[in-house]
Amino acid sequence: MIPVKLGAKLRVIMMAVAILAVASIAATSLYMLTDRLARDTMEPFFPHLADAPFELQSASGGMISQRDLIGQPQLMFFGFTHCPEICPTTLYRMSSIAERLAATEQLGIVFVTVDPDRDSAALLADYISNFAPNITALTGPAEAVQQLTNHYRVVVQKVDLDDGDYTVDHTASVFMFDREGRFSGLIAWGEADAMIEEKIKRLIN
Repeated sequence: MIPVKLGAKLRVIMMAVAILAVASIAATSLYMLTDRLARDTMEPFFPHLADAPFELQSASGGMISQRDLIGQPQLMFFGFTHCPEICPTTLYRMSSIAERLAATEQLGIVFVTVDPDRDSAALLADYISNFAPNITALTGPAEAVQQLTNHYRVVVQKVDLDDGDYTVDHTASVFMFDREGRFSGLIAWGEADAMIEEKIKRLIN
């Protein structure tokens, strides 16, 4: 027979566990709902790959167009090799999460430079060699890059530095596309790994 005081404590513990379980389910459901609503809201603003034609030079040689990206889920990120923090951190996180999910062969990562004047194909090739092998880096004439950034409303702002050099402020979100090339949502800068993993799982399944 369980003592009255101990029985009361067990009931409190069991109730707390039940509340936590319900809260966890509710939080997951809310996340899925808000994520779906967010994607539905964003879809009119960001085109599918087929609706944003481009042709840029790949770091591995040759030209890449939007048609080459259709057939495999893609994460597209706009950045540059001289970026001090956001770009290497984002590429590292996307690469690491893809590897953790054993999804490097199922998922493509596209890195489009917003600094084509400095980012040659050779420089990009050296840069992405620090990350997972499923990254495709793209550069090209400034006009062609700008056309693509305009398609996806990517903010790109050149900022002069005191030493005579410059940096580039840019949108830090990652654009997601499913295997049919349809825009499927965004991954925000600083978003938690667990949320990113859930988004990528849905993207590749």
